[in-house]
Amino acid sequence: MISTRAQFDAIVTSMATGFDSTTLFRRVIEPETGTLAPDLARYLMSLDFKAEDHARFEVLSEKAQDGALSTQEREELEGFLHVDSLLTVMRLKAERSLAIANAG
Repeated sequence: MISTRAQFDAIVTSMATGFDSTTLFRRVIEPETGTLAPDLARYLMSLDFKAEDHARFEVLSEKAQDGALSTQEREELEGFLHVDSLLTVMRLKAERSLAIANAG
């Protein structure tokens, strides 16, 4: 979804953030522990936004960089970023789980 770290940082920096639910989710999921079954881990690795969602994100991202987001668009972009963060945490756990399964 987010093509570069700089792009991610620019968007996040431009937004006011409150409670960090991704940090809480990370503590619950514990991505550093590889405890998922391989089939579940592979499934989690396959989760991604649909092509039209990727395209919408790009539009919103460009508007954010130009400072041209409406309130509704800002909320939509925040939703994309939040879901992307949650997917990242789940993928980290899945990657760790597969590495352990493949090593054993």
